Amino acid sequence: MRRTCASFALIWLGAVALAAASDTTPTPTWAHDVAPILYRNCVECHRPKEVGPFSLLSYKDAAKRAKFIAKTVRARIMPPWLPDGPVGAFLGERRLTDDEIEVIARWAATGAPSGDLAVAPAPPPAPAHGWRLGPPDLIVRMRQPFPVPSGPDDTYVVFPVPYTLDQLPADITARAKIPHSDVLAVAAIDVHPGNARVFHHADIWIDLSGLARQREAAEGGNGFVSFGTPGFPPAVALGGRVPGVTPRFLPEGIAASVMPTKGDVVFQIHYRATGKPETDQSEVGIYFMREPVKRIMNSLLLRTFHLDIPPGVSDYVVEDTLEIPADCVLMNLLPHMHFVAREVHASVENPDGTTRPLLDISRWNFKWQDRYIFREPILLPKGTRVHCRWVFDNSAANPSNPFSPPQRIRFGPNATDEMCALQLGLIAINLDEDPLFAAARDRQLREKVAELTPEERGRLRWSEAFDELEVQNGKP
Repeated sequence: MRRTCASFALIWLGAVALAAASDTTPTPTWAHDVAPILYRNCVECHRPKEVGPFSLLSYKDAAKRAKFIAKTVRARIMPPWLPDGPVGAFLGERRLTDDEIEVIARWAATGAPSGDLAVAPAPPPAPAHGWRLGPPDLIVRMRQPFPVPSGPDDTYVVFPVPYTLDQLPADITARAKIPHSDVLAVAAIDVHPGNARVFHHADIWIDLSGLARQREAAEGGNGFVSFGTPGFPPAVALGGRVPGVTPRFLPEGIAASVMPTKGDVVFQIHYRATGKPETDQSEVGIYFMREPVKRIMNSLLLRTFHLDIPPGVSDYVVEDTLEIPADCVLMNLLPHMHFVAREVHASVENPDGTTRPLLDISRWNFKWQDRYIFREPILLPKGTRVHCRWVFDNSAANPSNPFSPPQRIRFGPNATDEMCALQLGLIAINLDEDPLFAAARDRQLREKVAELTPEERGRLRWSEAFDELEVQNGKP
């Protein structure tokens, strides 16, 4: 009995000592502890007119959601950062430290105290004019609002907009012009959706042929429908926007693309049906280089069009591999999938047999499809094999499944269909080997289209797309 009482006394004294020690740790407050964390990591999206569903700029806004914030950061749902690894490999990683998560959790558990609001840091200012990279050098807007159909299917529409660079300030033109050419180097673009309810994603092209305008005129004068290829031979791919992507400038001297002095900027926009008529008039901001250009970004794409995911299957796997056609540097990765996607894993096998991981995502989120830029670019010698594996969950256990009960899901143009791709942003070591990458892209697309059954080609109108490719390459 004495041993039992003594043991109880020791436990009780230990608990008192622990409580006394914890009492000496200051309770986190909004002003001193929490506001700096949220301002660094959250308010880029959680502010008025941004994608976050509520603002976190003020104590009042954050305090009433304190428990919810604590729950989402503990689960690492927020801030939205999909890659599990490689940890530390990418620029702009949105990860809270364990200490930061604990501060928010303790703040919520102790009633979300404000502290002295007079000494709280000032909220970071909103992006200038709403542009995330600052005011653009050139803004190109769709010429008129487009009436988006109510559904039931999504719509892919192409809008050509004539432009000229004659109005640019002379100093911008002088700095961005690539010597011995009639093109300017583009540092970055940022696409502004005109109607976020219907805008899913956009690709931005340059047309010098006039064919985009001809097709638009043939279909009534306000865009034309085209899924897959843009429906004309694009001279340049400027870039685009997918849900969650963050526009960024590349390292000094690296251009994202080029832009001839006049032509048509062409928007190819995927509109989601909302069940009621909508309108959209989107725009793109273009930023030109301010320093001499050393290299221009190139790309290759791993993907498949052959997706047929049965209902109830939770681990549907597809894979693709490509071989690097020339020595190059890998700068970034952009994965793309839809709602029943679950995982994406990419790796490389070098010609000497060594391997390394490039990207591992085990919890895909359709709303946050960012471009992941490596802190240290990766050398890929000619003959390196890049492999990607995508995993899909078409079961009722997937909370993102667009159908209840689950239905058969195939490759297609709707957000409720599926896609899978991994774009590699590359820079050729030798400038004269740039054409090898364009040839590899063309060859791979032909191979992927050839894999489709006649039914798939007809359903996706890929026969038309393949015919367009033949014309673009000068073949009858």
